[in-house]
Amino acid sequence: MNRSTEFTLSLIATIFLTIGWVIVGIITFFAGLAPVDEMDYTLFTYLVIYSVLTIPLLVLIWVGTFKIKRNSRGWGIFILVMGVLYTLSVYFIPGIMLLIAGIMMVSKKDESQNVAV
Repeated sequence: MNRSTEFTLSLIATIFLTIGWVIVGIITFFAGLAPVDEMDYTLFTYLVIYSVLTIPLLVLIWVGTFKIKRNSRGWGIFILVMGVLYTLSVYFIPGIMLLIAGIMMVSKKDESQNVAV
């Protein structure tokens, strides 16, 4: 089954998320170079923890994006869950795109499994 719409939406969202992660990494780097007071240290700590925790999610989203072509319902559910989580975060637009791709992946019926004998 051709899932080019889901693949395209998920790929664009994943690219946006990766670009956002790089920007947050750059901000974290420069926040670490700034003079330290209580607010700067709290922001720096938050950004470091956020950046480190986002790495495995981005890797899994990249893998899930390329597994969509193989009609994997499990990866579709994962993309759907990540879409919900990212919609509730700062990355609203990529989250909506992942949410739509996940809904389309889960709701489409696989014709290869519905073959009558």
